[in-house]
Amino acid sequence: MSRDAQLVLAVVTAPPGRLLLVHRPGEMPPAVLPGGRPQARESPGATAERGCLEETGVEIRAGRQLGRFNHDGIATIYVAARPVHDVDPEEIPDSVRAGWYLHDQVDMVLPNLWAPVRHHLEKTIRRR
Repeated sequence: MSRDAQLVLAVVTAPPGRLLLVHRPGEMPPAVLPGGRPQARESPGATAERGCLEETGVEIRAGRQLGRFNHDGIATIYVAARPVHDVDPEEIPDSVRAGWYLHDQVDMVLPNLWAPVRHHLEKTIRRR
């Protein structure tokens, strides 16, 4: 599969029970998981780390792959991740257009989130 047909998304969780999302004003859905397309010889974890830093300014450490979802010829790989440094949900600059969302907010902005990712969030966000 070509790299153009792949997308890697970081599922970044941090205490107190938050998920990092990129805002997309005026679009549906209004927020998405950070990430990007892999570069040559780049692992999904490295792609998640680079894409998240580029889109949000938050340095993360990628963990395990949560799964791969194929739709319309594009394979989306979801990677669990945590911030490298402690984060304050208010620290992300407004110009970056990213933010930390609570579980109930995630349900509102991403109602069709892929079930394995939603299950991961249930285990990591809700218990905090």
